[in-house]
Amino acid sequence: MKKIQFALLLLLVAFNCNAQEQTKKTELGFNLNGKIGFGKLIQNGMVNLNGSINSGDVLFFYRLPSGTTISAGVGMLDFNANGVTGGESYALKQSYLRIPINLNYSLFIFEDQLDSKLSASGGIGVYANSLIKEEVQTVIETFKNKNQGWNAGLGFNFGLRFEVTKSLNFGIGFESQSDITKMKKDGVERKLEEINTVNFSFELKL
Repeated sequence: MKKIQFALLLLLVAFNCNAQEQTKKTELGFNLNGKIGFGKLIQNGMVNLNGSINSGDVLFFYRLPSGTTISAGVGMLDFNANGVTGGESYALKQSYLRIPINLNYSLFIFEDQLDSKLSASGGIGVYANSLIKEEVQTVIETFKNKNQGWNAGLGFNFGLRFEVTKSLNFGIGFESQSDITKMKKDGVERKLEEINTVNFSFELKL
């Protein structure tokens, strides 16, 4: 996480030194984001599990003329992993409900060459997180749990955004997140760490 934060800071400073013009007007709209990557589940009474991440969210955004963007919305995240306990293998599937709030800053790059259609962005976000469904499948049987509590997390992101039309942008980027508190219920404490994803986004401007 520290390396990601440092790289993000250097990226924003470098772009800021070369930027000459910012977004000229206030913008409102929606972001539709798809994310794929990996994460680590830390839970008491079991070894740490590395697994795959599939996630998506819908965010409403408000962008100031300075390039600062505030966004909030709702999303889902699926964590899938395989493990072994007591000599028996199992498959774990978890579904999380997430409520993110993000603060980003963007600026145009290669303005003359691309007619101000390409911009770089980076930012920080916080989120509330709830494990709404969990399934543990073994050869013999399947265990299911629901509503396993809430916790909170922190993340950093950076990426590129390209204007396709006046009302539609396409973006690609990288995001790193980790839960900063533990989810606790029925004696079980758990959290997700090192959630690293590649993000694909469509931005619809109103």
